[in-house]
Amino acid sequence: MNNYTDDAVLVIQPGINAVGKTQIRKAFERIAVYFQHGLVVEQAGMHILEAGSTALVLAKTVIKAPHQPPEERKATYVFNKVNGCWLCSVDNS
Repeated sequence: MNNYTDDAVLVIQPGINAVGKTQIRKAFERIAVYFQHGLVVEQAGMHILEAGSTALVLAKTVIKAPHQPPEERKATYVFNKVNGCWLCSVDNS
């Protein structure tokens, strides 16, 4: 959770978001249970656009889960530099 801003948004699916670290942690816990704690997420390439203290990250993500074929997705992240550290403020993976 240290990688997220306090008011970060995690897009769970279109129209359903977790907002803030508490909701994001609960969402990750439910996702882990759903995928039997076997979810593996890998970045297969990314493009970073940086402007001052904001960065947009466009990534190709490969998701592997038990009993399911690997799935490739386009992920989008927004990072903000806070006290010299890049923190995620929007996670749409």
